Amino acid sequence: MKKKFVVIDAMAIAYRSYFAFMTRPLTTSQGEPVSAVYGFVNQLFKIIEEMQPDYLAVATDSKEKTFRHEKYELYKSSRSEMPEDMIPQIYKIYEIIEAFNIPLYKLPGYEADDLIGAAVKLAEKENLVSYAITPDKDYVQLISENINLVKPGKASEKSVIIDLEKAREDYGFEPIQMIDYLALVGDSSDDIPGVAGVGPKTATPLIQEYGTVEEIYNNIDNIGKKGLQKKLAESKENAFLSKDLATIRTDIPYDFDIQNTQIQKPDFDKLSKIFTELEFKAFGAKLVKIFSDAKDFVETEQEEENAGSFDNAQVKYKLIKTADEAKNLLKYLEAQKVIVFDTETDSLDTFNLNLAGVSFCVKQGEAFFVATDPYKQSETLFTQDLSDRLPVDEFVRLFKKLFEDKNNKKVCQNGKYDIAVLESIGINLQGFYFDTMLASYVIDPDEKHGMDALSQKFLNYTPIPISELIGEKKDATKIFEADLQLLSDYACEDADITFRLYKKLEKEIKEADLEKLAYDVEFPLVDVLNKMERTGVRIDK
Repeated sequence: MKKKFVVIDAMAIAYRSYFAFMTRPLTTSQGEPVSAVYGFVNQLFKIIEEMQPDYLAVATDSKEKTFRHEKYELYKSSRSEMPEDMIPQIYKIYEIIEAFNIPLYKLPGYEADDLIGAAVKLAEKENLVSYAITPDKDYVQLISENINLVKPGKASEKSVIIDLEKAREDYGFEPIQMIDYLALVGDSSDDIPGVAGVGPKTATPLIQEYGTVEEIYNNIDNIGKKGLQKKLAESKENAFLSKDLATIRTDIPYDFDIQNTQIQKPDFDKLSKIFTELEFKAFGAKLVKIFSDAKDFVETEQEEENAGSFDNAQVKYKLIKTADEAKNLLKYLEAQKVIVFDTETDSLDTFNLNLAGVSFCVKQGEAFFVATDPYKQSETLFTQDLSDRLPVDEFVRLFKKLFEDKNNKKVCQNGKYDIAVLESIGINLQGFYFDTMLASYVIDPDEKHGMDALSQKFLNYTPIPISELIGEKKDATKIFEADLQLLSDYACEDADITFRLYKKLEKEIKEADLEKLAYDVEFPLVDVLNKMERTGVRIDK
């Protein structure tokens, strides 16, 4: 089997990540913007996991104008300047690439397209199979038997590999003819003019019949539609200019050495510091998952006497999106005596909310998040595509029996809220057993009892902040716009932390001789208070 060479278009991935979080920008607790960095690193992990490359490189644009600007001064002229808050993120991305020990290709006067094109052509000569990671269709022209284009998916989706067969199927012509196609239709994102009035439906048959722009113009008199002849004639200069601009240069003055791109062990110390600085708490676990050597550089789990302390490098969190996955999870949960669960919603108003999902944990370091789509097909409240989640009525059908089984002990942080959320979708929780928030109150009423405070106090760990999902304004209605994998990590961590707190606080309540107060008074009152709130008080106006 041939070895794999993977090369990533850094700017394309960074911009895509930046704008993916436009409505809910990610920032650190100090207000430092990190959306582009987070998205890029997340994709980098995903690429390494999915592609398992033998050779890996990253290419980026230089800030100088390119030879294309010299040929056509309007090239990319309509593009806005890089957003101010993205500039420092680009440098941070470069720093992370360096810490991963991945070569970074950059050459003044040329674009990442040209560097990637030259690199994959060289790799092809060295008998490697190449994968160019970018969402840009310009790269289609590079595809061959040994060169593939990879369009990265969202964090929760598989990337789409466009090989030679798929390219022919998708476009109806040979990949190299993408240059001629762009010469006709232009490319508005790069301000490549093309032929005025010629779109994809016109261009494709022309390419299929004549092959190249040159042959189209050699046969212009044979084109049946006089209007099309006229359009082509009037834009002839633009057509050839556009073909030149759209052509990826593979013969550039850059000293490539594919052997230098062999996958290496990252500098874990540097990465650990960067991830800590940027507050990327979930990435330590991904490092360990991909690079076994990383465990030496990440805090390991403490011994049994310190059980409950949090080590995010050892966790196993799983996103559940389909009915089959949910059924398997259900079988696993039904066999457990104690189940921690936590709900994620778009509002704190339990009378007016939508369920985004439920996380479960039955042992330290392992959690599951069932993502739900709360909307019926007839509803059009939101424009987001939530088809990659389990419909809420299906969730209820599957999990109702589990939640209403008194034999399973249920544990929550602020259980009154979670019980009310379940009631809002038609589930009447039974077997409620322990509330970590109330347990903390029973032990010491004067302390703070929120999850963040309890996690810091008992686990010496700061959870992923909700602002990473829905922005600094903490607008809960944005939860369905949040990156699904990030939402899953956040929700799983909540359930995992609650489980660890339960183990700690259960022991402390026993040692403080507070079991009667907790189990006979405070915990049973949760359901009573919920029923009182939902029933309300009748008032004679």
